Amino acid sequence: MNRHDDELDRLFRAARPAEVRSDRPLGAAEIALRENIIRGNVRAPNRRARPRIIWAGATAALATLAVAVLVTISVLSPAQQAVALTPPPLPYSTAGSMSDVVTDAERALSASPGPEQASHVESVVWGWSAEIEQQRIESVPQEITFDWGEGETATTTIVAADSYWPDGDRPPGVEPSPYRPGEIIDEVKTAPEDFDAPAELTSLTGDSREELFAALGAFGVSESSSSGELLAAIDGLMQYWTLSNAQHAELLEILIDAGDVEVLGATRDRLGRDVIGLQVSSTIPERTDTVFISRDTGRLVGVESELIEPRDGLPAGVISYAMWDAAH
Repeated sequence: MNRHDDELDRLFRAARPAEVRSDRPLGAAEIALRENIIRGNVRAPNRRARPRIIWAGATAALATLAVAVLVTISVLSPAQQAVALTPPPLPYSTAGSMSDVVTDAERALSASPGPEQASHVESVVWGWSAEIEQQRIESVPQEITFDWGEGETATTTIVAADSYWPDGDRPPGVEPSPYRPGEIIDEVKTAPEDFDAPAELTSLTGDSREELFAALGAFGVSESSSSGELLAAIDGLMQYWTLSNAQHAELLEILIDAGDVEVLGATRDRLGRDVIGLQVSSTIPERTDTVFISRDTGRLVGVESELIEPRDGLPAGVISYAMWDAAH
């Protein structure tokens, strides 16, 4: 990374100081935000940093995003923002007890071999964007593909997905995204010598609790971490790997064993898949974080973050989501 990139990374970290540790490289969607910095579309709000684990997980320089960037936007009034600029909350129906949810997930995971572990990740992401110099541009979902391998060039491809708002239903004052669905927003390649992902993360091959905790440890967690902190680390892990069913089963058990996990109920995620929502312990008092379990496969297939009250210029409501296993 050259000096220019270092300065851009500094600007990015300034844009979300409460969320990003200064001792780790940027993730793929964070690189996407950095590209917006290059284009002059992002400013850094004046906020005081408070150390804590990043929600999206600590990622390598070209890892895919699991949760979109949270940066202040000022398009409409706060009341209008809450109604018009956030996706509607997902409706939940009864899904049974935690024991029922875990049993059903384990049964589904063991019913089929599922994908093998692979350093190829596909996700779909939506999150708040930032406005600067009077630009008010729609933030569209992004399809992010990340490929890497030992001694190989790592490639992150970011593609514009369909608009969140139907034609003619965009809130007043918000301009259409400059990207058409399917258009490549960015493609970033990193030479092997510049790919500095932690060895304990890239060397993951097994599905035992010890091996998975070793990989999760790259994100600063341990067996004593809360379920919210562990989900942040799992999120980071998902940015590097498509994991096997056996690994998903162990990660679910790790998360449940941490405690303070609540069954929200059954719903459909932002990709229309039947899922169960589990809310984990809060790492930020004003925010709730939810992980989704596929009812068909039992796999962890996404995360969503919601503010229960305004914070740092962001309105209450859904502020980001990321869907994993987007290609399955």
